[in-house]
Amino acid sequence: MVSVQTLLGDLNLDIREPAVCVTLISKWVTITGTMLKKSAMVLVDQKGTTIEGTLYEELEASNQITMDEGDWFEIRNFKLIHASGLIRLSTNRYHIEMTNSSIISKTQPKMFGNYYCFAHFLNVLRGLSHPMYSIDLYGALVGVGELQEYEDDINGGISHKINFSLINIGFDEIKCVAYGDMAIEFYHLWNSTVSSVVLCVLNFWQIERAEGRFKHMRNIEGFSKILIEPEITEIQAFRMRY
Repeated sequence: MVSVQTLLGDLNLDIREPAVCVTLISKWVTITGTMLKKSAMVLVDQKGTTIEGTLYEELEASNQITMDEGDWFEIRNFKLIHASGLIRLSTNRYHIEMTNSSIISKTQPKMFGNYYCFAHFLNVLRGLSHPMYSIDLYGALVGVGELQEYEDDINGGISHKINFSLINIGFDEIKCVAYGDMAIEFYHLWNSTVSSVVLCVLNFWQIERAEGRFKHMRNIEGFSKILIEPEITEIQAFRMRY
């Protein structure tokens, strides 16, 4: 029997035995309170709609398939729950939770693309982008500071941070701060570049606000990405005009 696939934007709790066809655009491993390993992920369908998902390590093994970023999958018989969390990587109201009854199979790509959802600088600066949801940005790096040590009051011990800004083609500036491992990664990326103008993409970054106003962008530890000069249309067009 061929399953009927539902687009991510059409999912609802009334669908029995749901099935979707998606590509995995981001995946990271976390440890639960009971010390079980689970993979948190962001999935996107052929319409560009995203959703967050969860897969426990033993379920990935039982399906005898490895879910790698960039691959396409059909996922059947998953549990659909309401999305929660203070910071979300998708605006979808639902969350896919793969269970023991879920069936995951690799499939052919439905489309090709980078799947970024770039925010407008002015919307971010004017407070029109909701801080609950992570965003993507691209632009030229300016004002890159030094790698600094600071005392991490949340996790304890000494951590690192680095300040920098992004500007768009209209020279609007967004201040950013990379913390923790991302700060060290960015520091090495920045120092390895030789171009006089360095373009980059921030993927899944969080809006930090203070006193009701935009303060800066910051990375979400374990989730956010930073890419220097990726081969995407937006960066190529920026480079031609800058």
